[in-house]
Amino acid sequence: MQDLMWIDGTLMPAPRTYTVSLQDLDSSDSGRSETGVMYRNRVRSSVYKIQATWRLTRSDLAKLVRAITPESFSARFFDPNTLTIPTKTMYAGDRSSELVLNDDNSNETWWDFSVNLIEY
Repeated sequence: MQDLMWIDGTLMPAPRTYTVSLQDLDSSDSGRSETGVMYRNRVRSSVYKIQATWRLTRSDLAKLVRAITPESFSARFFDPNTLTIPTKTMYAGDRSSELVLNDDNSNETWWDFSVNLIEY
């Protein structure tokens, strides 16, 4: 599997799903008039958002969660839209963890973890 993401210089485990999107940010006075005409005041374009999911052991889950816990962090990642590997300051949005396997024989658990990483 291709190396897709580094956080603060550390390679993260390969995700199961990986979506990179670019978003525009509009000011609060953007919107539609009563006749449906759009009035847009774009204040920033091409803001990165990465949606990713992993199936991880407990130790890899801990590594990933520690990496995205700070208020912001440096993320280097493969961008399939531009075929480049940019480095951006990002923060972690919504996160969820789901237990998928609790193996009593090996004392190991497997988790599905998902997070949105958003450019600062």
